[in-house]
Amino acid sequence: MMGERMRRLVEARRPGWEMRFERVCDSVISVMPGETSRRFLDPLIGREVLWEQDAYCPTCSVYDGRIVAVYRAYGDDDQWRMGLAWSDDGVHFERCDSPVFFAKPSDPWLSLIRHDPTLSVSYGDSRLVASEGDVHYLYFNMFQHQVHQDQELAVASTRDFRSWTVHGRVFQRIADRDKEVIPEKAPWRFPHPAVVTRLQGDRLTAARIGGKYWMYLNCLSTVGRPCLCAATSDDLVNWTIVREADGALVHPMPLRPGRFDSFYMDTTAAVLRDDGILLIYNGINADPRQDGHPDLLQYAHYPAQALFDRDEPTRLLARSASPFMGADPDLERLPIVFWHAPLYESWSLVPFRGEWLLYWNHGFGRRSVGLCRATGGPYPTNGCELSACAPSESAHELHMRRAIPTETNHA
Repeated sequence: MMGERMRRLVEARRPGWEMRFERVCDSVISVMPGETSRRFLDPLIGREVLWEQDAYCPTCSVYDGRIVAVYRAYGDDDQWRMGLAWSDDGVHFERCDSPVFFAKPSDPWLSLIRHDPTLSVSYGDSRLVASEGDVHYLYFNMFQHQVHQDQELAVASTRDFRSWTVHGRVFQRIADRDKEVIPEKAPWRFPHPAVVTRLQGDRLTAARIGGKYWMYLNCLSTVGRPCLCAATSDDLVNWTIVREADGALVHPMPLRPGRFDSFYMDTTAAVLRDDGILLIYNGINADPRQDGHPDLLQYAHYPAQALFDRDEPTRLLARSASPFMGADPDLERLPIVFWHAPLYESWSLVPFRGEWLLYWNHGFGRRSVGLCRATGGPYPTNGCELSACAPSESAHELHMRRAIPTETNHA
């Protein structure tokens, strides 16, 4: 019964401003423990590890006419490193033998994250974005997996995906630790930021709005509820959290009690277009016994979309009333081997040869990266006005939700 209700929710008529996706393949990249014997001499611990016991979370761009993907690899030492893969068709990937990005003894911030000196540290859950020039910026979380949950959001850059410049923490100019960036929320993690981009040539590049670069990011707080935040930058390296003139934290999009995005929201991609900024994000359900969607499991991940004003990136114009993917009967008859609930986690959007490809993670049967293809591109499919594109959340509904007490709504 729950699956049937979810299918009806996903299959509801989609608003015209949304991108339309169709599933192409459920296993573009899939590596499980024991399926690869690739070894890597970790410079922090001075011994070899089986560094690629799974491959997950590929963040993609276009470089020299090919898709380049930086992905998270889980080692047999329980730490993450980042691998590099290339594709000529978006479906078949050739992975490199060694990780392309990993912690080194010279990294100056190791004292922040290396709590156990006998273990290595984790770099992963990355986002890749090109600048207007030929530089790609990689945003990633760093921490010591299985040892301490607090993470730091960092950035590195490259021109050729062989040599990297590590710039350090993105918030290093405003706080010594990410937990101090928003003191009233004391976040333990800023995962998966989405820098606002525009289509330039054959790839997405970071876009300036009002002279600034913008990103959306999730604040996983230890005080109050998680919330969506925004940040700006002059150089794609150093970022500042957006606040109101009185110092109050700006919440671009509130949580929705009783909906699929009631617990927190992870951002995937943000694309500037004529009618606004299209944000693809994942909604995570809260406990259905409390304020989560009553027909969905706690922690279930489902992808959705939102539209923001192109000149005021924190002003929400519309958002999906329901996810655009989920409740697949063929997948959900398989055992869940990763995560705690159904996982349809959108991860990376990339234009390629006239198509728009969306890579997503799931854990049905095995950990896998799937592929969706947009059927109409990143632009409105029927040219309708927002007021006529149902179903989506109207400005009145948004105003009413913002009138709900902060703790219930988005704090």
